[in-house]
Amino acid sequence: MKSLYRLLILGLISVGLVQTSRSQSYTATAVYVDADIINATTIVDPLAETIKDVPANNFSLFIHNPGTDTIWVNMQLQAYVTLDEDRVKKSLFTQNPYTETPFSVPPGGRLFRSTDATNSPDIKFNYEVANEVKDELKNKVTSASSGGLVPSGTYEAIIAMQVVKVGNTSTNIPVTITPSSDIIIQVTNPTTATLILPDQNGYVYPSPFPQFQWSYDVRSVTISVYEKRPEQQSLEDAISSSSPYLVVNIDRQQSGNLSIFTYPQTNVGGPGITITQGPRPLERGKMYVVVLDGNRTAFGTQVEPLRTIRSFVISDPDGELVKNMLQNAFSGGPFQNVVNIIQDQKLTPNTSRIMLNGVPLSSQELQILLNQNKNKIKSVTFEE
Repeated sequence: MKSLYRLLILGLISVGLVQTSRSQSYTATAVYVDADIINATTIVDPLAETIKDVPANNFSLFIHNPGTDTIWVNMQLQAYVTLDEDRVKKSLFTQNPYTETPFSVPPGGRLFRSTDATNSPDIKFNYEVANEVKDELKNKVTSASSGGLVPSGTYEAIIAMQVVKVGNTSTNIPVTITPSSDIIIQVTNPTTATLILPDQNGYVYPSPFPQFQWSYDVRSVTISVYEKRPEQQSLEDAISSSSPYLVVNIDRQQSGNLSIFTYPQTNVGGPGITITQGPRPLERGKMYVVVLDGNRTAFGTQVEPLRTIRSFVISDPDGELVKNMLQNAFSGGPFQNVVNIIQDQKLTPNTSRIMLNGVPLSSQELQILLNQNKNKIKSVTFEE
């Protein structure tokens, strides 16, 4: 797992060195992200102990050299892990890594990628892995019960750097790292993003502003809403063949662990709430599909989300949808008098008791039948 340690420590830092002409002081700015590790094989082959390539914009070390001379840098590291399951802080190394010889940074800078710790010909670290901790992590990753999950917890790296030569001039100038040389990464293994409301397909909301509720341990969720038209056979068909009425992303941390969201009237979000499409108004009597995607990344690499799909209906107490169906089916034809009766007497169909030869129908099923057979209908009868 040597390469995994290098990735956790070196792959989470992007550093820029700045030299001032007056004092020859150097500073470094550390940039790093908390990590979601879904599966160890996404990042590293735990058996071969080799790192897979990680995009440089997610995990890299950029050393900036603004001068005209090549500079030479030494680096030392300490690394610790505190697993969530036992909260015991353990060092990943018995001999902390340090560069055997200084590595060069040409004018303009140098990009250090996650795989450079193994593949770069001029950057070599001397270190000794703590085998007990290594075996513990490796056993967790490769055990049948883990599913390849890297243990969640706190991974910490303490970094020290020195510029030991500028051009041909030897020096020993420490690099001040901001905001801190103690880099702490929270690693999680998100496993949950589930809709609580609606809790079943066909759930009926009394308002065209339905409220969605969910539970999750991912860093963010995306809620999308689609219309399900009568001709669409499945919920997946509705998602793939129509544009969404609403797409909203909710960041768990920024929103304060928000887990309830009401369909909005405008596209104005809030803290941690970003609406990227819609909202388009929902209509009574129609069926819709809500998709909850629990967004997951593995060290910045997007992986398959945790997804829940459910259908829901906006209630139609005045039977407006059914009245529109009848009007569309019969207006202008031999049953125009039916349309006139509906309009003149302001009939209110009971949408919860639509029957065909004693068989109950939903509004969606009725719409399908009318669309398919309106030219074949020979008579119409209304019953109380």
